[in-house]
Amino acid sequence: MLAQSPLEIREREIKTEFLLRMGKELDERRSALTRQLEEISQSLTALWTEYGVLHNSSIYVNRLPTEILRHIFSFCLTVPRLAGDGYYVYEEERPSTEVVLSHVCHHWRDIAVNDPLLWRSFRYKTPRWKRNPITRFSTYLERSAPTSMDLFIHFNLSSHEDMTLLDTAALQVHRWRRVTIISEDNKFNWAQFQSALRDKEAAELEYFSFRPSMFVSAHTNSGHVLPVPCLKPKIFTLGAPKLARVHLDSTVPYFFLPPLSNVSTFSLDAKYIGPSSVTWNAFLDIVALPNLQSLSIGGEVLLAPTEERLNQPVEAKALKHLRWSGDRDSLHHFLSYLSAPNLETLVLCRMHLPPRPNHPNASLCLPSLHTLHIIECANLSANYVQFLASGCPNIKHLSTSYYRPESGHLLSYLNQESEAGRIHWPELQTMTCYVDGTDTVGLYLDFVRARKRVNGDRLTLRVSNRLYLLWLTHLPHPFIVLQQECDIVPWTSVADILPSQWPVGGNVCVSQYDRSSQFNFAVDWNEF
Repeated sequence: MLAQSPLEIREREIKTEFLLRMGKELDERRSALTRQLEEISQSLTALWTEYGVLHNSSIYVNRLPTEILRHIFSFCLTVPRLAGDGYYVYEEERPSTEVVLSHVCHHWRDIAVNDPLLWRSFRYKTPRWKRNPITRFSTYLERSAPTSMDLFIHFNLSSHEDMTLLDTAALQVHRWRRVTIISEDNKFNWAQFQSALRDKEAAELEYFSFRPSMFVSAHTNSGHVLPVPCLKPKIFTLGAPKLARVHLDSTVPYFFLPPLSNVSTFSLDAKYIGPSSVTWNAFLDIVALPNLQSLSIGGEVLLAPTEERLNQPVEAKALKHLRWSGDRDSLHHFLSYLSAPNLETLVLCRMHLPPRPNHPNASLCLPSLHTLHIIECANLSANYVQFLASGCPNIKHLSTSYYRPESGHLLSYLNQESEAGRIHWPELQTMTCYVDGTDTVGLYLDFVRARKRVNGDRLTLRVSNRLYLLWLTHLPHPFIVLQQECDIVPWTSVADILPSQWPVGGNVCVSQYDRSSQFNFAVDWNEF
């Protein structure tokens, strides 16, 4: 009953042969159609390519010689911005200029892909882009060869990709030009990277910013960690002759101190509390560098001087710009004995000023200092300002800022000094002031009148836009009296109090918003 008859078996065989034959024919037809579609696609591509060439040939910019168009492309590149404390920052994650230029048309792509200068800046930040960062980096390395490279690498967490990217970057040290490396993960193991950079020459390196959020304790598995006693480099030991700008976290010198012999800008910033990494002797070696023009000390990053170095004169012949924040004891040891004949700008920020020095060796000589910023500095009753004023009598521009002052502010202190017959900085040209909660005209009027000049030159007083409008609308009569004594100009941004550009005179646009900076300060948003 279940077995098939010979007739059924024959019918099944015939139908099977038919289906196999039809399937083969359909496969052949499909293959033919696929080949035809591919040929059509290729023809369309060639057609539209030819059309694009003809169409673009009528566009004036595409008729320019390749060298000129390449020069135009170079002007499209975004120059890396600097943060307020001098660090290069990462731009928002959008298609980069070089990628956009290489996707406009075939003509532009041929020029862009073969222009090394377009691909010399590589930026990477976690969370990672969809495209593999190692592949991206390899592409940039290939297209930018043999020019030097700018790198911005920012890790929010450690991963295998991050480690591989660092290893790849370390192999290209000879091509580094401007390099910024930031990590938010203080558990990242940097030993392998330090080893990779140790016995290398960074012949093209000009700018090195390294902020690894590296927490260092006094005792480690490798033994006791000693602060830096001198400027012997721990990376790039074969030299970095062009290195001019260095920005480091305070723990970096323990393991990653680069050569500093030709440095013109040096910044040391305390991001994490830990043992100070730089001895006083090493700091004095930094100050004495022949090319050092800009120095920034943010937080407690220095060891106190030893007994034999206490109360000793300090010379900084080349220094032009100095910033200091947070560490009043080191400031006392440094500024109270400083001779810096070329210093032009001084920023003191967010600290209690030290007491006026009474040691016989105390002497401050800053004859060229013309711009002074005193930001959120308390303990004015210690009279350090008296000592400061005696050492820099030629101040022309003074800026001060106090948000919710609880123990006095500089403007009130200077008025008290004037009442006592001590008029500091009588040749002021501009006074930029923000004192939260101090709206009376009289305080400012007393300050200006004490510095009224015989030759008739008028001081320029800069106050917040809110205060300016308040005086204009609600205190018109005192405001008119003040206007008769000085020129009044409203400031409209934080940068008007403390310039957003540091070092002063740099040729790169700078932004004031870096949360890790020791030089940020508060201003009520209503003041704008």
